[in-house]
Amino acid sequence: MINSKKYLPLFFAVIAILISNCGTKREPVRRTRLMFDTVVSISIETEKGRDLEPIFAEIWRELGDWEKSLSAYDSSGGIYRVNMFEEFELTSPKLESALEIGLDYLVKTSGAFDIRVGGIIRLWDFTGEGDIPSDSALSEAMRFAGNPVEINDGRICKSLGTKLDLGGLGKGIAAGAVAEMLDTIPFINRYIIDLGGNIASGDKAGKPFVIGIRHPRAPEEVIAKFKLESGKACATAGDYQRFFERDGVRYHHIIDPQKGIPARHVSAVTVIAPDAVTADILSTALFVMGFDAGMEFLSDNPEIRACFFDLDGEYLGGNLLIEIF
Repeated sequence: MINSKKYLPLFFAVIAILISNCGTKREPVRRTRLMFDTVVSISIETEKGRDLEPIFAEIWRELGDWEKSLSAYDSSGGIYRVNMFEEFELTSPKLESALEIGLDYLVKTSGAFDIRVGGIIRLWDFTGEGDIPSDSALSEAMRFAGNPVEINDGRICKSLGTKLDLGGLGKGIAAGAVAEMLDTIPFINRYIIDLGGNIASGDKAGKPFVIGIRHPRAPEEVIAKFKLESGKACATAGDYQRFFERDGVRYHHIIDPQKGIPARHVSAVTVIAPDAVTADILSTALFVMGFDAGMEFLSDNPEIRACFFDLDGEYLGGNLLIEIF
């Protein structure tokens, strides 16, 4: 029997809870929209009397462009079209930038983050009712997932069987793009951008935000909180966000690229990074690495902070200072 609890409602998906104004008195203007298969929430605090609707309209346009550019399932989407060919001209700067970042982190994470897993993810069918692939189908998909992908002079070259997926960085790169936009507007005092728990923030006075972490085994509860500095970003990868169950076993969407199956070292990882796309990517990569290898990675990358939760949803450790409830 399949339990298709693949999407948790509203903000239960990841960590965007307990967002505190940390002493500010102005009420932020908040707008939400369903995009990127999740709830997108934008909160902006500005001078009294400012009309923010044109800014929100521009935000939705920007996010819509990113969503279309990075989609692997919309027939007009950028990645969908890339996956149809061995060579493809990258006319979209957004798509080219995202692909280059993805390939760069394939190297930086020693393969723990890999955009070449699109064919494997499709076998598991996490966007549908869920399916457990046969050994032969998985072996074939793994073979193609190991093939090289190159970008030269605005063209991407790969094998036809290699299917790319940018789901592990799409929300982060889009959130970062909106943050860059808002940083250029002088009358915006404070903002927080939340794309399904991929969070970017900014405050002219440097005031932090307080972010809550959902309990991985009881997502209706908050297990901990931490402070997010202005200008920093955070993201959580968890095995409770998109999954299906069969015969009492949970199969979730965070695939170990080296094995082609869901990674099972931890239940959740929360990451703080200098920018949103890095937080998005590394939350996935550290989840795949697990606690021991993840801590080694953090020791070599001191600008990254992270905390890990074990398969029972209990706090394991990390270098991110959190308050456990």
